[in-house]
Amino acid sequence: MGGFAMGPSGNCVCQSCGHGMAHQVGVPCTQIKCPKCGQAMTRQR
Repeated sequence: MGGFAMGPSGNCVCQSCGHGMAHQVGVPCTQIKCPKCGQAMTRQR
């Protein structure tokens, strides 16, 4: 399974605490840990 290929813009959001941050080009949101709680982030659709 691949990513959603949603382009360079958008946000990453934590499903656990709701913290959001800008998506970084070339870095999947699932590889970013939430700076508040440490859980994996997901791409906001």
